[in-house]
Amino acid sequence: MADVTEEDVVFAFAKAWNRLEPDGFLALLAPEARYASQWVFDELVGVSAISDYLRGKMRTVRAHSANDPTSRVRVEVGRTAQGQDSRPCAFMTQGNDNEVQAAVVFEISQGKVSRYDLCIPQ
Repeated sequence: MADVTEEDVVFAFAKAWNRLEPDGFLALLAPEARYASQWVFDELVGVSAISDYLRGKMRTVRAHSANDPTSRVRVEVGRTAQGQDSRPCAFMTQGNDNEVQAAVVFEISQGKVSRYDLCIPQ
């Protein structure tokens, strides 16, 4: 994808989480991409650090969700309603509850994801 858009990345992220297969999303990251989350103490820098973290999270979800439906993660495609209004983003839920537990936004630079942030919505 030479001209990857935020919307392309949101779809790839949702597909990765909904299938628990991160490779398609990870291929869109710039070498020095950054990931910040309100649930992760330190910002992750670089494809290797992000890849290790994301693969580990998905392994854990896969292992636990087979017997515990409250561990299942679902990601839907949406748009922000505040800040940069109508910006593509991903909304994450976990378990049987449909309440959005996280919103994820992405920054693109030179055709790759340079940064993504996971936020707890208000």
